[in-house]
Amino acid sequence: MFRPVTKQAHLVGSADEVGVAVLSAGAAALAAPGGPVYLGIPTNLLSQPVSNEAVSPPAQAAAPPVPIALLDRAGELLAGAERPLIWAGGGALRSGAGPAVGELALKLAAPVVTTYMGRGLLPPDHPCAVPGPAAAREVGDLWDEADVVLGIGTDFDGTNTQNWQMPAPPTLITINLDAADANKSYTSDVTLVGDATAVLDELLPQVAARDGLDVLERRLASIGAAVSAWVRDDDEQAAALLEIVHRALPPETVVVTDMCIPGYWLGGYWQVPRPRKLGYPLGWGTLGFGFPASLGAGLAGVGPTVCVVGDGGFMYACGELATVVEARIPLTIVLVEDGGYGMLRFDQVLAGQEPFGVDLVQPDFAALAASFGVPSTTVDGFGPEFERSLVRSVANDEPEMLIVRASLKPPPTTSPRWYRRA
Repeated sequence: MFRPVTKQAHLVGSADEVGVAVLSAGAAALAAPGGPVYLGIPTNLLSQPVSNEAVSPPAQAAAPPVPIALLDRAGELLAGAERPLIWAGGGALRSGAGPAVGELALKLAAPVVTTYMGRGLLPPDHPCAVPGPAAAREVGDLWDEADVVLGIGTDFDGTNTQNWQMPAPPTLITINLDAADANKSYTSDVTLVGDATAVLDELLPQVAARDGLDVLERRLASIGAAVSAWVRDDDEQAAALLEIVHRALPPETVVVTDMCIPGYWLGGYWQVPRPRKLGYPLGWGTLGFGFPASLGAGLAGVGPTVCVVGDGGFMYACGELATVVEARIPLTIVLVEDGGYGMLRFDQVLAGQEPFGVDLVQPDFAALAASFGVPSTTVDGFGPEFERSLVRSVANDEPEMLIVRASLKPPPTTSPRWYRRA
């Protein structure tokens, strides 16, 4: 059952195999490209004696170098580009490639679009950081105009490319740990296989600095202003949420969102200040991710943690409030209450249907939190009272629930509002 969805799947047959199997599974999971490994250990083996022989992890094979000819070709294509674009994903972020990506972008005077998994790779004030998602028309224009795209640590998945309705670029260069992953959506002209940081360190000397940075900065400032104005016109409450999160949260705050409309707005439009400060449920149908994932983030101790979740998604694991209290997790839960599954309700209304199965029977969330010993505050909308409560809760270093009665329109990053159509 696990083999099709994991890198490896292994069932231990004897107690003496357990030590080697655990270390081998860990090494396989961490080896590039990283991924899950399934290890099955029958419970009867846990009480059996084992030998005292020392067990060592398997040696890791060194990554092969990128062929010089491919690096030269990539350098030539970038040098000849008139309108280069960098598209950076989760692989670039996990590699810690932000500084190298930023340096290359400055040399090329190239805009950098980040995927959901790449948010925070560049600081928002970097001259080349694109201030919006690819689903915004103004940002999509950058892709359409590009003559060379450099994809770093990305597979150009459907949620970022509007189900691959973004046209294939005239020239595509990719950097990826897995050549097949790099080419599964758009075919690369040059594929550089390896860790993003290591490959960029080799590629950077191949690229000479060029003019055009001042022109790019003006273009990106114009895009940022247009995107912000559009958000305000489209949904004032969504704009208020984004502005408050930007103002109220310290830059070290970890924000974990669920598959909910406010989470979609944050995932697409919040200018994430640092790497690994946004936990976002990429994919289809991962409702209920946000609250349990935020418990782990809160226990990591890397900064205040805020969970943004809808009322429907929160009900998937509301019993984890007991874990929050038992483990004394410093967590602020922002529960946005719109009466049920707001995204599905929007889909049904858009299709001309009478909403069905989306208006949920719900508990009194304040009373539910109190029954676990978690204090709560209830506010109407994303206004000054919400901002004051958020600032106080994040600084308090104790668990608290902020219940926000608000109904937001889904952003253009969600499939019903994509501007590119088949």
